[in-house]
Amino acid sequence: MVTRVEAEHATVFQDLLLCAEGLEAYLAELAVLAVSIAGAAEVRGCSIVIERPRRQRVAGDSDARAGRMAEPVFAAGGPGAEAITEGTSVVVTDAWTETRGGAFPGTAAEEGLRSMAAVPFALEDGARGVLCFYSPRQHLFQPGMLRTAERIAAEASGTLCLALRLDGQMHRARNLQAALESRTVVDLAVGIIMGQNGCSQQAAVEILRSVSNTRNVKIRSVAAGVVAAVSERVSTHFDE
Repeated sequence: MVTRVEAEHATVFQDLLLCAEGLEAYLAELAVLAVSIAGAAEVRGCSIVIERPRRQRVAGDSDARAGRMAEPVFAAGGPGAEAITEGTSVVVTDAWTETRGGAFPGTAAEEGLRSMAAVPFALEDGARGVLCFYSPRQHLFQPGMLRTAERIAAEASGTLCLALRLDGQMHRARNLQAALESRTVVDLAVGIIMGQNGCSQQAAVEILRSVSNTRNVKIRSVAAGVVAAVSERVSTHFDE
C-alpha cells in the first residue's frame, strides 16, 4: 500500500519531469531533491548515473562537488560502478581508509567527504542506474540510513523509467528526421546528376558513391555539396 509520504514524493518526481528541459536536467534536479528527501544534515551531495544499451551514459549531480566525486566513484573499480554492475547497494564507511582500487579515496579526501552509499534504481529495457549519496561523516550509512537511500531510489524509479522512455522516443524521432533529410538530399543530388549527365539513376548513385569513397566523406555530405552548387534555396528540413 502506498503511503501518503510516498504519494507526495511521486507527485514531486512527476512535477520535476514535467518542468525539466531534457533528461540530464531532470537527473540533476532529481539529485538535488534526493538530498532534501534524505533528511539528514550530514548528506552533502548526490550523483545519479544511468547506462542504457547502445546509448551514452547520462548523469546528473546535485552540485559541483558531487560532480567531481562522480567521475572516480563511477569509474572502473569505484563503488558506483560496482553498484551498477552488480545491481546491489554498495556502502563505503570511510573513503579515507578505503583500500579498493581507483581514484575515489583521494578525491574524497580532497573534497572532505568520508562515506557514501550507492544504491540501484529499478529500471527497464536493459537500463541500469545508481543513486549515490555522499557525506563528510564516516559510517553515516548504517542500516537505517541505507534503507532510507534505497527507499528514495525505489520511489524515484517509476518516474525515472518514464523519463527514459520519453528520452528514447525523442532520440528515435531525431534519428528518423535525420534519416529522412539525408535520403531527401541524396535523392535531390541524384536527380541533379542525372539531368547534368544524361545518365540513369543507378549511374548517378554510383557517381556519388565514387566521390564519397575517394574523398572519404559520407555520401550525404557529397550530395549536399551537389545540391548547394545548384541552388542554395533548396531545403531538406522537415518541420516537427
